[in-house]
Amino acid sequence: MKRLALVGKPNSGKSSLFNLLTGLNQKIGNYSGVTVEKKTGYFEDHEIIDLPGLNSLWADTVEEQISQSYILNLVLDQTPIIFVANANQLSDNLVLFSEIADLQIPMILVINFEDELKKNKSEIDIPTLESRLNCKVCLMNSKNGSGLEKLKEVINKEDLRVANSFCRSFYDTFDGDRIENFYISSLMDNQLSPTEDKLAEMDQDFAQRQMLINHLLNGLLKYNQKEDHLQRRTRLIDQYLLHPIWGILIFLFVMLIVFQSVFTLSTYPMEWIDNFFAISSEWVNQSMKLSWLAELIGNGILPGLAGVLIFIPQIAILFFLLGVLENTGYLSRISNLSDKFLQVFGLSGKSIIPLMSSWACAIPAIMSTRTIEDSKERMAIIFASPLMTCSARLPVYTILIAVLVPQEGSGFFDMRGLILLGLYLIGVISTLLVAYLISSRSKLQSTGLWTLEMPLYRSPNWRNVIYNMYLKTRSFVVEAGKIIFLISILLWVLASNSPKSQDYLDQKYSEYSEKYSDQSISREAVELEYSYAGYMGKIIEPAIKPLGYDWKIGIALISSFAAREVFVGTLSTIYSVGSEDEGPIIERLKNERNLQSGRLQFDRATSISLLLFYVFALQCMSTLAIVKKETGTWNVAILQFISFTALAYIVALLAYQILS
Repeated sequence: MKRLALVGKPNSGKSSLFNLLTGLNQKIGNYSGVTVEKKTGYFEDHEIIDLPGLNSLWADTVEEQISQSYILNLVLDQTPIIFVANANQLSDNLVLFSEIADLQIPMILVINFEDELKKNKSEIDIPTLESRLNCKVCLMNSKNGSGLEKLKEVINKEDLRVANSFCRSFYDTFDGDRIENFYISSLMDNQLSPTEDKLAEMDQDFAQRQMLINHLLNGLLKYNQKEDHLQRRTRLIDQYLLHPIWGILIFLFVMLIVFQSVFTLSTYPMEWIDNFFAISSEWVNQSMKLSWLAELIGNGILPGLAGVLIFIPQIAILFFLLGVLENTGYLSRISNLSDKFLQVFGLSGKSIIPLMSSWACAIPAIMSTRTIEDSKERMAIIFASPLMTCSARLPVYTILIAVLVPQEGSGFFDMRGLILLGLYLIGVISTLLVAYLISSRSKLQSTGLWTLEMPLYRSPNWRNVIYNMYLKTRSFVVEAGKIIFLISILLWVLASNSPKSQDYLDQKYSEYSEKYSDQSISREAVELEYSYAGYMGKIIEPAIKPLGYDWKIGIALISSFAAREVFVGTLSTIYSVGSEDEGPIIERLKNERNLQSGRLQFDRATSISLLLFYVFALQCMSTLAIVKKETGTWNVAILQFISFTALAYIVALLAYQILS
């Protein structure tokens, strides 16, 4: 299969062209050893590699180093390049083109955003430009596919030529052995990254190339001298969106819409998925003759799949909205506005979107850290973002707050709302502090000062938005889903099986029914107590007793590792109350007494201790799975789990001991 590489500067429309060429016949992964996204697709008998955007072959960021590495490797095997340039910034884009041309690699030049040239009544003399560059030039619009057929024709005819050299050959400055050694060594060794003694040479090289490009384009471009409509529109909109006051208010409103949309729009799809699997489980349990197989599929495998697929609506909606913000150009403005505040905590404006989206779910939030170029900052956000209060914590919070604080009057605001707000604030403060700690202690090398290009405002490329939403959602389901699925089955096995015989369980059920004749004791509660999960709860009871918890709460803590909201469902089983009715759960928890001490089990001290435990504890295996996927190692996920569990234990212990 023939290979082609897509190369271009950021905001050139390179990814849109990639989607046009490959359609859904593409896959997303990570480059070996790093967390940068790797996109590969297929067009007829060609393999297309979409390289990360770069500004120069003098690499600075990790993404640029990867693209640099790949491009230099093309020198050895002469793999052709499709270079994508922004028609509105053609002179600037051709500086990078000239660097690659000096490597003598076969190229096609694609000038994108043809529609904007026409709207501005501007023209480019394509035949003369082809003659001067000595390579094929295709003018196109990656939004609607205009010009795509001509590009395909050039690719299929293999009409790819080596462009004219512009300046002193970049390749000549590095001998072949050094280039080959670059690939043998780590991508992070920065052998070809700019050093202090190279800065002056780089400036001189850039100036020389810019002068030659301007000379080459002389007479070929007919730009409208007046400010074009995109520039004028961008300038007018930025007067409000980048305003020190209005800009912040608009930003908060936009974030409210994004946050509320992820929360609200995903409600019904998540309910449909949940109901579908509930009906499927019920059908399996009633239809299959082999009881053990029915229980395995109906109570193990299908709930495990549901635990994966139920996140799809949130992930899809979040990445759709982020795609819209990015395609319009507003994502850069959001990062710009929040940059100064986040700098106090060692972060930049790039971190605001992952942090805000963590309120819905840490999983898509961690996945969205791919927009952060700085490896140190990215690791800080990946590590700290699970402390933000996600939607999975809300069932736990609402149940425990309802037990802790009685309903007061009929007003809109009450103590319950203030406590919930306080829990959110604790999450935000702890997230920023942990991010600062990780950033300041991290041994990862920072990629330097954060720079941001302000693109022109454009209408979203809906094809590109939907493609990216689909691919990233599919990536989560396929990669993280396998881990979540297996662990879900394991948890079910532990909770559904007992080392004791049925006669023993029958005897215990009879004993409990006689001893607690004034209470409704279910068979399921007894089986759960003497299941493997129940014994695990008994094993950890000495460790959690100082926090005010008994073995029953211990089982809920263990089972909620699958997902925090499982805590409520586990409690309803343990305390023999129907899980569909929250009222009885609340009343039962209010009246539940510890059989050894006789005191209320869910008193003020225990309830507050549990609330604080769930503020800090990383009780979410899906989050750990996605952290492993994004970082490429279990080390970070394991450190997160241990650190946050220890922090949760200490805070909950102090709260209970002080309040009891």
